Amino acid sequence: MSRILVTGATGRLGQLIVERLVAQNRPVRILTRRPETARNLFGTTVQIAAGEFADRYSLDAAIRGVGRLLLLSPISERLAADQIAVANAAEAAGVQRIVKISGSDWTIDPPGVSISGDAHAAVEQHLRRLPIDSIFLRPNAWMQVSLANTIKHVLVGNPVTAANLDAGVGYIDARDIADVAVHLLLADRIADAATLNLTGPDVKTPRQIASLIATALGRRVAAIEKRPAIGPSDTDFEHRAVAQFATLIAAGRAAVTTDIVASILGRPPRSVEAFVSDYLAAEAALVG
Repeated sequence: MSRILVTGATGRLGQLIVERLVAQNRPVRILTRRPETARNLFGTTVQIAAGEFADRYSLDAAIRGVGRLLLLSPISERLAADQIAVANAAEAAGVQRIVKISGSDWTIDPPGVSISGDAHAAVEQHLRRLPIDSIFLRPNAWMQVSLANTIKHVLVGNPVTAANLDAGVGYIDARDIADVAVHLLLADRIADAATLNLTGPDVKTPRQIASLIATALGRRVAAIEKRPAIGPSDTDFEHRAVAQFATLIAAGRAAVTTDIVASILGRPPRSVEAFVSDYLAAEAALVG
């Protein structure tokens, strides 16, 4: 197989994807602004291309000889412009397939409810116009982000807080997102321009999360409704995007499940119960 380029490789999900590709002895190149960080993470197991999304010269150098591309970048005001630049360089270089880590389905559809979702939608629309096999992964809320943060706060004595204690979330484990992404990068064929809404196996509300953590810890964990603080309108893009996520989740928009992970991987997605158990076991090992 020709080389695979991964963008966003030094982030939480990017690392998981690279590790899985390397474990399967796939030739991987990463494009990063932080080559030293990348070397510390991956050593000599991958090719490191130092560069910027906005620098077409470094993009062209990174993408030369690449057959497949994992497109991932952090939430930012430049997300759409940066990812479209990568897509255009990929088209010019003859890349055959792009797997894009997109926004959650409920941030993209309907449009106009999330600045982050709208940015991802713009990239998806651009990719659909290119002569490249593209697939869009729309992961629901990640366990490793909001759920991990909830557990961390409980461990230091705080309650579970949410704007709506009865608004469920179909949390998905980032390891399942990585497994699906790698499967689709390596598959012989995929459906053209497929859009996949990735979720965990069931929906959990903040009340249920508090009960799960309480059972695991053997002590009471309170659950309190608390509206998130609303910052000034000129708050940076990421903070505005996260505030919009909270509003949509409180309205029940993330309370969805699909069978896509199981249909692709041939096994059920990891559960919230398993994530809570794993997280607490890892914390106990650090303390011990």
